[in-house]
Amino acid sequence: MDNDIMLLIEQMQVSNAKLLRLADAGEWEAFFDESMAYSIGMRTLSEVDLTQLARYTRTEVTAQLTHLLERDAHLTRAIQARMAVISSELSTMRKSRASAKAYTAV
Repeated sequence: MDNDIMLLIEQMQVSNAKLLRLADAGEWEAFFDESMAYSIGMRTLSEVDLTQLARYTRTEVTAQLTHLLERDAHLTRAIQARMAVISSELSTMRKSRASAKAYTAV
């Protein structure tokens, strides 16, 4: 079990790095696809009972999870920034649409 958890954490770190690269590149379609697998993996990790791990492994797993969560915070900020851009674009579209309706109503 210990090796499986370490492998899953490693996979999540790779996936997290890929998501950050995709976000930085603005490749949001690919980001979405990758984020689904990432979410499933993170959910699986959250359900792990760390008390079942060997004592020496538990320390290493805790350190790796801490690192993963720090990187996850970067990912969260990238998502929030994208949501702000989308919100701004939607607001602009609404204003443009309202202006077009007002123009044609006259």
